[in-house]
Amino acid sequence: MCDTAATVSANPDRPARYVTACLTALLFFLAGCTAADPTPSPRDTVLTVLTLNLHTYQQIATAGVEEQELTQQLAAQRVEAYGPIFDRMAAGISELDPDVICLQEVGEWPSAGHDDPAKLVFGGGDSNMVQQILARLPKQHYEFTMDWSHFGWGVWMEGSAILSKFPLTHRASRFISSPANKQPDNWKSRNVPMARIDVPEVGAVQVFSVHAGWWNDPEEPFQVQFRRLLDWAAEVERADSTTILCGDFNVAAGGPGYAFLSDGTGFTDQYALANPAGIFDATIGGGADGWERSDGGQRIDYILLNDTSPLAVTTARRVFTDEEFGRVSDHVGVYAEFTIERGQ
Repeated sequence: MCDTAATVSANPDRPARYVTACLTALLFFLAGCTAADPTPSPRDTVLTVLTLNLHTYQQIATAGVEEQELTQQLAAQRVEAYGPIFDRMAAGISELDPDVICLQEVGEWPSAGHDDPAKLVFGGGDSNMVQQILARLPKQHYEFTMDWSHFGWGVWMEGSAILSKFPLTHRASRFISSPANKQPDNWKSRNVPMARIDVPEVGAVQVFSVHAGWWNDPEEPFQVQFRRLLDWAAEVERADSTTILCGDFNVAAGGPGYAFLSDGTGFTDQYALANPAGIFDATIGGGADGWERSDGGQRIDYILLNDTSPLAVTTARRVFTDEEFGRVSDHVGVYAEFTIERGQ
């Protein structure tokens, strides 16, 4: 604000050019007084990430039929009945427009049967949940990679996926479960897809879509799986690059598993960083599969970022909730936006 004023004399004896000069000076002065101070622009978002567990076609049941008794015809009916849920997923993704999407419990009906799992191809069938979502996003182009871990509920091929608006320059998958459990008929088998993408202004970003086991599982404890994941991330990480571990970690915030993934691992929970008071914001309800004995909801879905990354989270929230887009799974999604801290 200007705290002085300028006046121009109206004395008719003064030359006209003098009055004109004074008027011109006054206009420049007033322009300087009224121009608002420039407001710093918000930090530019350079990367947005969404993670969501899809629950392998379990939001709808087939009346009078156990899941293990499904036939190909009944499975096709389930996929068709899931149409409104896929529409809701696609509408949410279309509005959020995330650069990277990590999905877990991606279901697909094995059209070739279960006799020889080695011959099954995951990701190309019409029943694949990623393909169903992409078919509803004609204006948004995503490259993707995915792999499967086991037969979910004994019948569905179930795996994880990474979708990216940026080209995938490298892709791989690796089991983080023990060698003895790398079998599709063992539901504790865990296979994680990984992709490297090059993000403008950021550089190389390694993304892992994770669906891990439980902390206290006697056969497949979380801590062993997570160490394998960290070792793999260290193998593929480049100097000064970004690594994102994203997905359903099956360890509750505030518990021993959460401390294990947070303390001294070189990775930080981005939702908690953006929402310090929201560490216990649930991403599953108390009756979710595998968490039936938990009291109320738990937060088990995370976006973890390596501490040496140039990225900084600016906002993170839960989506596909009753309030935002509607429920599509027994999990809600986690969405985060990142910028680069200038000066890095």
